[in-house]
Amino acid sequence: MAVATAATIVRTLHRIQRQLTDLRGRLAAGPRQITAGTGRVTAAEAARDQLADELRQAQKLVDTKQLQLRSAEAKIGDLETKRNTAKTNKEYQLLGEQIEADKMAIKVLEDEILESLERVDEVRSRQPAAATLVKETGEKLEAVKRQVAEETVHLEQEVARVSSQLQEAEADLTDALRELYQRVVKHKGEDGMATVDGGCCGGCHQQLTGKMISQLLLGDAVMCRSCGRLLYDPDQAA
Repeated sequence: MAVATAATIVRTLHRIQRQLTDLRGRLAAGPRQITAGTGRVTAAEAARDQLADELRQAQKLVDTKQLQLRSAEAKIGDLETKRNTAKTNKEYQLLGEQIEADKMAIKVLEDEILESLERVDEVRSRQPAAATLVKETGEKLEAVKRQVAEETVHLEQEVARVSSQLQEAEADLTDALRELYQRVVKHKGEDGMATVDGGCCGGCHQQLTGKMISQLLLGDAVMCRSCGRLLYDPDQAA
């Protein structure tokens, strides 16, 4: 193998590995988008269901108070009947006081019923917006699913194509260089390779030794002693 070929091969492998990383990242982003969209739908449905529960509770309170009101009104009717047939003034007076007290309680109960009815109306007024949000988030989720499905087909084809290019490029590695390459890729992926910039590792920016720079000038690829990246001189590769 020619001296300059090592840098050329590593540069090519680095480019392909970065391209694969990008493609796989885009592939992984699709399911995350769907998961996020599903979460928004679930949250919207939970808010809608909570409103429905609030409405049921508010209506139940109204029904309970209205039942209490009818019972209180019936009680007053009975007391008035008893007062009309009272045999003594004292009994008549006591029944009258009880009727007045119950009428006061009924007024309080009527105010509470009015407030409860207003609460029912307020909760019910928020339901259309909650239902619309569920519909809209559901539609957006379906659109995202369709888009992800379409993009996934294309991305998977690209991954297969680029992976084939990677295999072809890896076939040009010498045994010694292949060992270094496989080691760094196994642990760091495409980040296991870096260019040299101003005599420093392009990954960790550690200054290289004179011997390493000499090797790079000859077109070799070397390993950074600080971060373990496989380094190449892009100028030599060019």
